[in-house]
Amino acid sequence: MVQALNSLACFNHIETITPIVAGLSSHCYQVYADNKRFFAKKITSPNESTLSIHAASLNISPKVIYHDKHWLVTQFIDGKNLSLSQHTFDEKILIATKLMAQCHQIVAKPTELAPKSIAHALINKMHLSKMQETELLQITSQLTSQLEHTTNLVCCHGDLNFSNILYSLKKEAHLVDYECGCSAPVEYDLAMFIAVNNFAKDKITTIIELYKAHSFADIDLPLLNHYLLFCYFINGLWYMDAYNKTDLSKFACLANQQWQKSSLNNIKIFIAD
Repeated sequence: MVQALNSLACFNHIETITPIVAGLSSHCYQVYADNKRFFAKKITSPNESTLSIHAASLNISPKVIYHDKHWLVTQFIDGKNLSLSQHTFDEKILIATKLMAQCHQIVAKPTELAPKSIAHALINKMHLSKMQETELLQITSQLTSQLEHTTNLVCCHGDLNFSNILYSLKKEAHLVDYECGCSAPVEYDLAMFIAVNNFAKDKITTIIELYKAHSFADIDLPLLNHYLLFCYFINGLWYMDAYNKTDLSKFACLANQQWQKSSLNNIKIFIAD
């Protein structure tokens, strides 16, 4: 990684490169070069740089300094992610829903969300028996049957957890990490926000009301519920795959939290076989 970062045209002289380990998956670094600090991320999605540039133009994300097909380099935000800030829970939701509504105004058209393909890709990465795979595919079919949408799509962040919001020392909020960005209904982004932050059900009404304070969108509650079940399902698959790769118990706990919220407790049983 050091050699790759040193070769980027945006840097003349790099003094230090420090890994950032706050997230769960991405390869991110703080780079001190040319008497400035930068944030550098190894990207895997073709949408990420484009969405980051558009979001920066709306002042909801850090300024993009450099990008290519492998790297995204932005200004470094001095502060904490929202999960670590001293804000109250409702204040965090208010900040996040405002950023979400602004994200939905981005004019870029990223790849359309493909729920069934996402679930299948996650299932294919796991080492499962034929019976386990068949059952997961059946659940996928049930959960995605109501989620084939080609209209009323907006630019969704797709992973709006509190750790993807930076709150600077200047008291400014910045949305980062567009790796899961996609075109989808508003209800999908709201559902993923609820699921990935593991909100209690009694917070959902508040979340919707705060989002609508910044948007003219009408929220389809049955559709939101369909997406919520889907998000719990795929998040659980992602966490379980991470557990299988790392053997870190926190990922198994996160998977079980997601599946319990969607009443998919049977998954826990046969994944552990």
